[in-house]
Amino acid sequence: MKIYFTGTAILFSALLLSACSTTTPTTPIAKAPAERKQEVQCYQEFSALQKLDPAAYESYRKQFDNINKNYKIYEANKSLVDDNASEVMLTEINKKLSLVCVRIRSTVYSNMMNRANEMNKL
Repeated sequence: MKIYFTGTAILFSALLLSACSTTTPTTPIAKAPAERKQEVQCYQEFSALQKLDPAAYESYRKQFDNINKNYKIYEANKSLVDDNASEVMLTEINKKLSLVCVRIRSTVYSNMMNRANEMNKL
């Protein structure tokens, strides 16, 4: 479980850093392991929001920044606290990551539905 979250933290850190770059983003690896499928989907949908809904993208970027800030605090102190406290923090971080990903998925879906409805008016 700790390895899974570390991968998630690295993925979202890379995502946030890549949002600041001026180069064209690269396509994610096509054959991601099954357990990383949701991470990749969240990353792709988050990336899509950058063009679909820049305001929503910025809002979710700030949420990821907050999660990453707390993850860094967790990483720096996990050896200093007992396992129960560490597990509570890690569980909360994972819960918040999942919540933000659900929000992103919902926003992308709503955006696409709005665009489809606009096309139906033609």
